[in-house]
Amino acid sequence: MARKLASDRVLFAAVILLVLTGLLMIYSASAMQIYLPTAGAPAFPYFFLAKQGIAVLLGVGLMAGAHFLDYRQLNRPPLVVAGLVLVSLSLVAVLFRAPINGTRRWIDLGVLSVQPSEFAKLGLVVALAALLSRREEEVAHPRRTLLPVAGLLASLAGLVLLQPDFGTAVTYFVIAAAMLFFAGLPFRWFAGAALLVVPTLTAYVLSAQYRRDRILAFLHPEADPLGKGFQALQSLIAVGTGGVTGLGLGEGKQKLFFLPYPYTDFIYAIVGEELGLIGCVTVLALFGLVFARGIRAAVGAPDTFGRLLGVGLSVMIVAQALVNVSVVLALLPTKGIPLPFLSYGGSALWTNLLAVGVLLNLSQHAS
Repeated sequence: MARKLASDRVLFAAVILLVLTGLLMIYSASAMQIYLPTAGAPAFPYFFLAKQGIAVLLGVGLMAGAHFLDYRQLNRPPLVVAGLVLVSLSLVAVLFRAPINGTRRWIDLGVLSVQPSEFAKLGLVVALAALLSRREEEVAHPRRTLLPVAGLLASLAGLVLLQPDFGTAVTYFVIAAAMLFFAGLPFRWFAGAALLVVPTLTAYVLSAQYRRDRILAFLHPEADPLGKGFQALQSLIAVGTGGVTGLGLGEGKQKLFFLPYPYTDFIYAIVGEELGLIGCVTVLALFGLVFARGIRAAVGAPDTFGRLLGVGLSVMIVAQALVNVSVVLALLPTKGIPLPFLSYGGSALWTNLLAVGVLLNLSQHAS
């Protein structure tokens, strides 16, 4: 039984504020898309807002379901195995879909499209929490613990790299590293893993010309301002133009077909342009609050599974947010990573709201 009936209202309020901010900014960033000179232009200015609104309603329902389901039910081996099989099959199936913008990341279900790599994050967190909680006394055992973790991580990340989606694959490694660290894995194992993983990922990045070009554009975007460095420069222009207080909601200029897809991966740039430094800092503060309350729920959980689950879900949300913000500020090479709760898109929103639902459930059991 839960030790108290009340969930973490601060966590809930922070997430709701982020979701509402996302709806506001999606409308502001997407309304002018009706003037795109292409066949795929939306029919009316509220198109993206309406679709995201529906996604939010579904996501809130998922969050409520996860909130009221005892998190310990997720620790049942048949459920963990079934979830891993489902996400793995989905990651394989997506490779046989027709590419969109050169990648295979979505499965079209008719009325909606889903991105299996987003749901695989949840599967990874739950599976690692279940495994590590059962190996609590032998977390550094090479065969019983580390080999299964490496196998699971390599299989999921490998399938995602085939899409290709380098950013999401790296997020998997960050989540796993955080959970292993919290589980008590000695530092020498992280150093050894880095000696293997870093060269491997570096070789992967350098193996394709477009990835090499992306690195060069990140280092010197001004060398090709109308080509490979265009997105990074336009993003910086948007953030810099906003100043401290911003140009005002709806008054941004970079969304007028200067910044590609301003309502998805670069929505934080529109926040900076229209809401200024104040808006940017507020969004970051809300993510910081989500992380702090998530870790608080994790630390107070009554069992090891709950603690690891809370850490994994908290890192999952905030790591993705930090990557997105870093890309917008040209601190990382351009990658298609959505900003949790703000960017347009259903799969990422549903995944993160499910994670919040579990964290809310954890907070009821926290001491």
